[in-house]
Formats: sequence, C-alpha cells, structure tokens
Amino acid sequence: MRPVIVRALNEWFGTNVFSWLVPDLALVYTTAIAVCLWVFIRRAKSEGLSEYHALGAALCGSLSGILGVRIWYLVANLGAVFQNPSMLLELNGPTVSFGGYILGAIGFATYLKLNKQETLRYLDISASCLGLGPMVARWACFLNGDDYGSVSHVPWAVSYPPGSYPFVDHVNRGLINVMADRSLPVHPVQLYLSAKGLLLFVICSWLWKRHRLPAGNLFIIFWLLYGLLRFTLEYFRGDQQEVIFGYFTTGQVVCLMIAVVSTLFLLHSYTMGGEGVRTRLHPTMDKIS
Repeated sequence: MRPVIVRALNEWFGTNVFSWLVPDLALVYTTAIAVCLWVFIRRAKSEGLSEYHALGAALCGSLSGILGVRIWYLVANLGAVFQNPSMLLELNGPTVSFGGYILGAIGFATYLKLNKQETLRYLDISASCLGLGPMVARWACFLNGDDYGSVSHVPWAVSYPPGSYPFVDHVNRGLINVMADRSLPVHPVQLYLSAKGLLLFVICSWLWKRHRLPAGNLFIIFWLLYGLLRFTLEYFRGDQQEVIFGYFTTGQVVCLMIAVVSTLFLLHSYTMGGEGVRTRLHPTMDKIS
C-alpha cells in the first residue's frame, strides 16, 4: 500500500520527495515500540525499580503483543483460516490491535511474576506511557490506508488513491466508478486514534506524577479511558465490520467489556481500600470510647 500512496503523492504534487518522506510501515511500528520502551525504562528507574527487569518485561510484552495482534485476527476469522490454511504462514497478514494489548499485558505481567518483581508498580508505570504506542503506530495505519473512516466532508477529510483499501471498498459498494481518480473523502480515523493515544499519555502521565494512587489502579484507569474513547471513535470507522446486537460493532463490544471490567476492578479496589481504613481506625475508636 505504501508504494501506491507514495506514487500518488508524487504525482499530485509533481515531486519525488515523498519517496523519502513517507516512512516504511515497519519503521513506524519499530519507532512506536522503541519510544515506549525508552520512556518506560526511564520512569521505572526514577521509581527505584530494576532497569534490567523493566527491559525484560517490556521485551516480553512487546513480543507477546506482536504475536497477539495476529492471533486475534486469525481467531476472529477462523472460517477464512479453515478455507485457506496458508493464512497461518502470512507473517505480514492483517492484524487486530486488541490482541496485542491483551497478550502483551499477559506477557508483561508473566515475566514480572516469574521474576518476583513488584508487578503492580511496573504495570502503573507502563500505563503512564502506553498511550505513546498508538500515538505513533496509528500513523502506519494512516499511511497504509487501513482502518479508514466513514465518508465525510469535514475540512480535514482525506481521499485515498486507486488500489487503496478505501478506494476498493467504495468501488465495491457502488459509491464511485472504478476509473475514479481517488476514493471519496473519509474521516482520518487513524489520526483520531493517534490523538487518543496522545490524550491517554498526557492524562496518565499527569496522574502518575501528581497522584499516588493505590498500586495497580492507574493501569486500570488507563484501560477504562481507553475503552470509553475507543468505543466513541468506532462510530467514525468506515471499514465494514460485523455488527453485534443489531447496533454495536465487534470493536465496540470489546471496548464495553474493557470499560465494564475496569470499572468493577476500580470499585473493588476502592471498596477494599475503604474497609482497610475502617479496620485501622476501629481499634483507636474503641479506646477513645
């Protein structure tokens, strides 16, 4: 997809500079992982935690996440996999970000548990910088044309060249002619998701620096905010997705589940915390009375 976009941009602007300006998708993803690793390790060090284990946990989480994005897609498309088993060997095939987050978190926490580290503290630090991942990585989706938005005429809407995912989809749906110069303008949902990552990074960094929350709570807050924001942005998606319960997309259902589970964990955490405070105060109150 990148060559198509590079060629189209060069033709539209009459230059060859986009061959250098448009990065390779692998470079974008590598940059996203590297930025998260760097910030996470620095913050772990500032908290007096082991840099060695911070790096080990981050690498395990990253590798698990890379596997997770592909595994989630294959599981969600088992019918297609059974019809075409060669999909299992497609290392650069389609992916789904939810799988990366879930398996990445499992790999991250498993490493820390096995090495008897303070798992919750590391998880909170990871939550403070996790937003950097989608903030950078979603630009790869924008350049690739996947995860495109619904048709829109807002001033910042973008059109993709022939051969791109939005263009092919619009042709198949009869919205444009196959000989059209470009797709219909669509919401740049990929950039909305990138902005969502930046917002999560700012909010969770602020909470991490300014507020001493109970261990593990910042990690839960991150997922609560992620679920709510991602649920809203799914309304702007234009790529055809399976609808569940006649209204919600698969992505929205997953986001709702994440938000509900996160809320329950937070309520449980603060309820237990409140009981702990009452337990500590009770003997003193008896003595006073």
